[in-house]
Amino acid sequence: MKKFKFKINGSEFEVSVNEIEKNVAEIEVNGTPFTVEIEKQEKVSTINRKPAGKVAPIVSPKSTVMASAIKAPLPGSIMKVLVKAGQNVKRGDLLMTMESMKMENNILAENDGIIRNVHVQPGQTVMQDDVLIDFEGTEEAVVAAPAAPVAAKAEPAPAPATPAPAKSQGGTKAVKSPLPGSVLKVAVKAGQSVKRGDLLMTLESMKMENNILSERDAVVKTVHVQPGQTVMQDDVLFDME
Repeated sequence: MKKFKFKINGSEFEVSVNEIEKNVAEIEVNGTPFTVEIEKQEKVSTINRKPAGKVAPIVSPKSTVMASAIKAPLPGSIMKVLVKAGQNVKRGDLLMTMESMKMENNILAENDGIIRNVHVQPGQTVMQDDVLIDFEGTEEAVVAAPAAPVAAKAEPAPAPATPAPAKSQGGTKAVKSPLPGSVLKVAVKAGQSVKRGDLLMTLESMKMENNILSERDAVVKTVHVQPGQTVMQDDVLFDME
């Protein structure tokens, strides 16, 4: 038994707690018994938290760095080199021009990157698959997945030898496509006079722009192609007289 004394508004009370079972208590106040119900209060736990500081954002890598060698797609002679070691280039930038099969072939960057080494210079003769440039490029990374390796520059099949222009009656010659590709630009029209070395058209093949030039002074009699057209090797492009 526990006894307590209280003073409320100047009046004194003697309280005896006789028994407590669960939430019911038997008490006496100044000798008068009472049965009271005790209201339980849930304990609220307080967690002291430190104020959050600034959390640095998680930055996923922007790009995956890969190195690759840009090789000569076919034998030829280097006409001009437009980049140097350490230079940043964008996808589609012209890296160099080489002459092969009497055509000017523009070698372009296939993606953004940095030129690490240049192995050739103007006037140098190269064979197919000779390394021209060491190139370090970048490619967007894939979140939550391993970055896919960038495919190495596809090695084109050996370029076919330039067929001799077919001679036909009337002194005309057919200018044929030396390799399969897509016509980017036609620079001449029927009836136009051209000089040896004049640009006739530009053909895209093996991811390169190939300028097809006139082999002699002549007159364009017929144009058989137009921009956007796909041609195969030996398709007739022009009739020249």
